[in-house]
Amino acid sequence: MVTHCPVDPEYANFLLHADGWPAILQDIDLFGTADFGTAAYTEAEELVRVIEDELVIERGKNFSRLIPIGASQTDIDVLVMPCGKGSNQPAQVIWLAGGEIERYPSFSDFFRGMIYENITEADSLA
Repeated sequence: MVTHCPVDPEYANFLLHADGWPAILQDIDLFGTADFGTAAYTEAEELVRVIEDELVIERGKNFSRLIPIGASQTDIDVLVMPCGKGSNQPAQVIWLAGGEIERYPSFSDFFRGMIYENITEADSLA
């Protein structure tokens, strides 16, 4: 994989089954394996570098750089996971948009959060 980072097992399992999710929340796409190395992924990496230059983002013990796993098509939202170094603990998913918007303890918590956000949005339109 182009990230040169061990992939969190929950995210890897998701990639094996769904391999990405366009518009998981409005215009935010969750990257699949075909997206790694594309212009959208490169733009997300650059956005993460800019944010990291401006903010201190807690990664947790045994985690290093932030790896984008999704991004907005039209805005500055980017979803990242800290790159683990031999850690058996789940990697958090951090939603950034100029600053930290939300932090999920694991990929499965993030995914459940996106389901909840979509249901809430649908209910508000009804």
